[in-house]
Amino acid sequence: MEAQTQKQAKSGSKAAPPAVKATTAVALTADFEAGGWDTEVVDTKDIIIPKILLMHPTSEMVKKGTRNQGEIIKSTSGDVVAKRGETFEVLVFEKWKEWRIMKKNPTSGRFEYVRLETWTPENDNLPWEFEENGVPFRRDKTMNFYGVIAKEAEAGNAFPVKLSFVRTGFKTGMKIADAYARALMEKQPPTRQVFKIGSELVNGKEETFFAFTAEGGGATTDAQKNAALKWRQVVQLAKKNNTIVDHEVDEEVATSNTETTEF
Repeated sequence: MEAQTQKQAKSGSKAAPPAVKATTAVALTADFEAGGWDTEVVDTKDIIIPKILLMHPTSEMVKKGTRNQGEIIKSTSGDVVAKRGETFEVLVFEKWKEWRIMKKNPTSGRFEYVRLETWTPENDNLPWEFEENGVPFRRDKTMNFYGVIAKEAEAGNAFPVKLSFVRTGFKTGMKIADAYARALMEKQPPTRQVFKIGSELVNGKEETFFAFTAEGGGATTDAQKNAALKWRQVVQLAKKNNTIVDHEVDEEVATSNTETTEF
């Protein structure tokens, strides 16, 4: 009888593996509700939107040896989103321009980031170079986007990022802006496609540096579009209440100090 039982056990079908992912998800939801966090209001001023940075030879993290030239990272965490020669896909859901104000450092002779100012059609013709209290300043027109990284949106853990294209990169930003505008004219959401963001090595007149590249990609999935829409609504509300916080850092010193043609 025992042998027969053992034979039946061997020939029988294997037990289905436990639904670990589903069980974990339910447990996390239960903990979230039990802790009362489901009723807590998130203040958008507590959310810092990371900026997508391109590592140059002069970048501090490259000098320290923690990151490599040509890598693309998130400014808040330093996480690499694309290695040199690679691209990452992003959906953009917000577009705007602004002036990036740079002040000349009398010691190094380089222009360094000071502040951002609103761009309008009325001030589009402001001179790029000017002075304040006898100190040389420069304003650079910047094309900005908020977006979500495609693979994070697909995985359900999307968080917005800021992409800025300035000086040598402004023309690259215009590629995305053009597709954004065309989508609106066709009464389609700009999140209908992804953009592949990468980097390339540029030999400037004064120094060698890396610049962003951007190319249109394929159609987005429903999960990706839903994630972008959710964050667009959050960002628009935050901008309306003037409570949005960007992680503004000065890592564009290489491109900002290179003599190039403005677009």
